[in-house]
Amino acid sequence: MSNSTQETSLPKIYNTTALIAYIYAALIIVFAIYKQFFYVDKTWFHGFLANGFAVFSTVIWFGILMVFKLFLNRVLKYGKADSLIIISLVFLAIPIYSLGSVLFSSIPIYFAQEEQGFNSLASFASTSISSAILLILSNIVMIVVTILLGNRIRKINVILKDLFMVLGFSLIILGVGSALQAVSIIDSDFIVFLPKAIVAAVLGYILKATSQMNYAELSSTLKVEINENVNLTKAKVSSQKESEKVEKINVSKKKEAITTGPEVVPYVDINELENKELVLSYFDNLSTDELYRLEVVVAKNYTQNLTDDQKKNLIIQYISERKSYDHNRYAPK
Repeated sequence: MSNSTQETSLPKIYNTTALIAYIYAALIIVFAIYKQFFYVDKTWFHGFLANGFAVFSTVIWFGILMVFKLFLNRVLKYGKADSLIIISLVFLAIPIYSLGSVLFSSIPIYFAQEEQGFNSLASFASTSISSAILLILSNIVMIVVTILLGNRIRKINVILKDLFMVLGFSLIILGVGSALQAVSIIDSDFIVFLPKAIVAAVLGYILKATSQMNYAELSSTLKVEINENVNLTKAKVSSQKESEKVEKINVSKKKEAITTGPEVVPYVDINELENKELVLSYFDNLSTDELYRLEVVVAKNYTQNLTDDQKKNLIIQYISERKSYDHNRYAPK
């Protein structure tokens, strides 16, 4: 491949994988029809054929997922689904090994003589039991991972947004359907095969459509859309911070309004004061400087401007409380 070809087109592996995904989807539909109408349970041949297709199907899906992982990382620069796809690949390897071992062990039984075949069947059964335990574990993990992966995939919004949303929801439906089948709520295999075929077909179409795009134009489009998403995210964060800032200012203003509202200036009836005559006599004989000092003292506790009557009443209260009129108040008793 020349440098100019590399610059204007994606690697052929994506286009090839798209074709494989289409064929895989068609094979799933064909096998689903066979399983529904022609499969005979508890027979060696049909069991061998079902296990054989299960191994073949898992190997093909393993390869498709690997290419899809490369596509997300290298083309779309989307790494949020990376860990989930890796977990899927690990737990897809378990049924490949387990079913592959069972399938390989069953081949001699088919060609064995009747007596020898019976002895081999016991060994085959023990192999199947150990494999079944691994398959159950793998199936449980794959159900959870498939649903989580679908939720991640449906959020891809750089190109082909509608198709990624369909792919994501199809994966979620596949996971839910597998769970319902695992707990025997629904016995039909179509609840798994049909979503799996849709997932394969949509994934293949995404790879096919993307591989036909001009790589240079695709890269520039992705950069623009990624930047727009980043800017949108920043704008949302900035808007949220601005909203929080305005809210704090409003709360502060409310507190300030409460604090700086009309203050209550206590007013005491002079006639009810203890030693009223002495207090008033002391007040009337205050010097100008002392009167001014006391006005400052009583007014400093209030932010509003006090009237002359309020100042006089507060000074009289001050004299009464501190018994300033009594010159012997600090004398030893």
